[in-house]
Amino acid sequence: MKKQLLVLAVLLATVTWSYGQITKNDTKLSRGYLRLGFSNFGQELKDDFSNFSVNDGGAFDHEASMLANLTNGRYGAKRGYVFEFGRNYYFNKTSLLPLFPTKIGIDWTQLSLTYNELDWSNIIERDRAAGYEVEEMDFFAASVSSKLGPVISVNLIDKLVVDVRAQLAATYFVGWLDYYAYNDEDERYFTFMPEKDVDEEEGGLGEFTKLGKFGFKQNYGATVRYGGIGLSLDYFPGSFKYEYETSEGNGEVQSGKEKFKNNMFQIKLSLTL
Repeated sequence: MKKQLLVLAVLLATVTWSYGQITKNDTKLSRGYLRLGFSNFGQELKDDFSNFSVNDGGAFDHEASMLANLTNGRYGAKRGYVFEFGRNYYFNKTSLLPLFPTKIGIDWTQLSLTYNELDWSNIIERDRAAGYEVEEMDFFAASVSSKLGPVISVNLIDKLVVDVRAQLAATYFVGWLDYYAYNDEDERYFTFMPEKDVDEEEGGLGEFTKLGKFGFKQNYGATVRYGGIGLSLDYFPGSFKYEYETSEGNGEVQSGKEKFKNNMFQIKLSLTL
């Protein structure tokens, strides 16, 4: 409950501040926007090990292993949330096309926040059925981005406008995932925090910082709006390189550094001022 209240307080403060940002310029050469909606992150986990064999060396290559799930972007994420605000800066006051009023400019999404809980219940049920005890934790993925790129706005009819954008996104991503299952003789686990990177004195904040990765992603999107109200769709693909350590059991351990897909699809309500 405390976590939800904290998230709500941060969101309210951000909305208040962002409203001032997107309304402070009333010239026709720029339009501010505020977007709020859902973020679908990754895909469902695969947990079918019916053809799985550790002995033949397939432990970490099988598509249902924890490592293979994650490198292919299957995080088991629930439907999450996205909040963002920014401004379109246009280069021209008059239309570039004779038939439909058209403007070209730069779309700067000053701040974009996403949050998704990760549901590993299928993996938990699989391991419990195999006789393992599972240390349950709340797993999640979150990101903070600032996106910049060209935008084309076409006024099709009356107040109906379509914005099409392509952006480069400077992104800080946190994947909070540390799965551990065990019995008297064996263990299965996956972590983005190998033991050599863990400092017990740092506590939760230090771990949170180390789990964060900075990189650049792409963003492709469109907004259909009538007046100031609209609907936005965005595809936000990319990847981040993480160190990891994992075991599927029987003493087999693999560690290293891999690229993990980080693709999102977002649908948002948009307010343009």
